[in-house]
Amino acid sequence: MNDWCYQLKYFYLLCIVIGFSNPLVSKQIQFSLVPDRDDIIQYEIELWKTENLEQEIPFRVLSNPGPINLFIPDGYEYFRIRAVAKRKVRGYWTELYQTGQFGKSVKTKEKPIAKVQAKTDVLVPIPTREGASEFYLTTNKIAIVPVTIGKNFRIKYRINGGPWQKDSSPQLNFEKDGSYRLEYQVTNELGVSDGMQVWEFKVDTTPPESSIRFLNPPFFQRGTSFISPKNPLQVFATDTGSGINTIRYRTSCKGAPFTEYYVWNDSSWADIQRNCLDNFRLEISAVDRLGNEEIPKQILFQKMKQD
Repeated sequence: MNDWCYQLKYFYLLCIVIGFSNPLVSKQIQFSLVPDRDDIIQYEIELWKTENLEQEIPFRVLSNPGPINLFIPDGYEYFRIRAVAKRKVRGYWTELYQTGQFGKSVKTKEKPIAKVQAKTDVLVPIPTREGASEFYLTTNKIAIVPVTIGKNFRIKYRINGGPWQKDSSPQLNFEKDGSYRLEYQVTNELGVSDGMQVWEFKVDTTPPESSIRFLNPPFFQRGTSFISPKNPLQVFATDTGSGINTIRYRTSCKGAPFTEYYVWNDSSWADIQRNCLDNFRLEISAVDRLGNEEIPKQILFQKMKQD
């Protein structure tokens, strides 16, 4: 019998708890199972008391596609579903659903992030929007050293098509952001030269710049901005070099020490207001893909007391 993979589509219609006189039935879950294949004729549902599937026997239910009223006996906290096609070909089981949370959106707990580490390789590839890669220099100095150790080596080099220069151990500085083309060739004391070496790379030492705005403009009075708690705060960042990696933030509520850094996302503003019911400071810092970090910006939010 061959297993086959399928997509299980379901729509939550209602999740309710109903009391019954029968002690074997404690709650009922209503939902719909919509098959994504024409040959699916049935669904198997297994009810489990625990997540340990090896040490118990499940309570099994068969159901046709469409609306389903699943009665959950007392003590059964989990269930899973699989489709059955014609000729009794069965698909894969879904994950275990928890009966008490089925149909409810579960918010994952946000985890703090570590400080972004700067790149340590001399040249690192950074993907572009077009799918290609551009190399970026991670240090502002390059030393050209021959691979073969010997005496009287001469190195001929030039940058961005400029005049050729010669040196035995050139130390090159790239302090300005921009695109560079480095060409060099090594010649030994016998006049034997290797092939021309070409490096094309960019330099990015400038950190990103973050900015904030409220969805609705604040009200200004005597140099103070007034906003409603329901006015969403939006955070943006721009970078002219390698591009934005993350926008980090942390908060200090009512003079307490700052929290760890978190990644800013669409729910961050609501999370901040929910976790800090008093005055707080918000610190924001953008980081690019080379690890250049913006000097953090701080904003003080003071909540007005209503009379």
